[in-house]
Amino acid sequence: MIVLGVDPGLSSTGYGAILIKNSSFDVIEKGYIKTNPTSDKAKRLGELYFKFEELLMRIKPDLVAVENAFSLLRYPKAGIILGEVLGVIYLSIFQKNVAYLDMTPREIKNAIVGYGNAPKEQIRKAVKRILGISKIPSSHASDAIAAAIAGFYRLRQKKER
Repeated sequence: MIVLGVDPGLSSTGYGAILIKNSSFDVIEKGYIKTNPTSDKAKRLGELYFKFEELLMRIKPDLVAVENAFSLLRYPKAGIILGEVLGVIYLSIFQKNVAYLDMTPREIKNAIVGYGNAPKEQIRKAVKRILGISKIPSSHASDAIAAAIAGFYRLRQKKER
């Protein structure tokens, strides 16, 4: 099974694809999709759309685990922008007819380290330990891989019920 985790953002959308065999994880690909900060928003969303479509076609995941956007009341504009980014990602997922899960940051952190308020560095260390790797290119990729692992755990729990 291949699970693609996604950490959405307009400037940088992290992704991490893992292959799962007998409950062991192998990283297929990890990284982030950057958009040009000097371009207008429509062009950036279009750029993200085409790059994410290409990623889905290349990796051919069985499941996409998307970290839900969350917004603080102090930053409503950031929440709106993340909603737009998620719309582009969901459209790509729909068009490729791929199964997906929405996961909150707290749910992902709890699945990876057992603590829903864990800091990013603790998540990164846990992901490296679970995968047996020494380097992850960015915190966005680390968060995306964490989403992929947590998505697999949730899917496995549903099947066991």
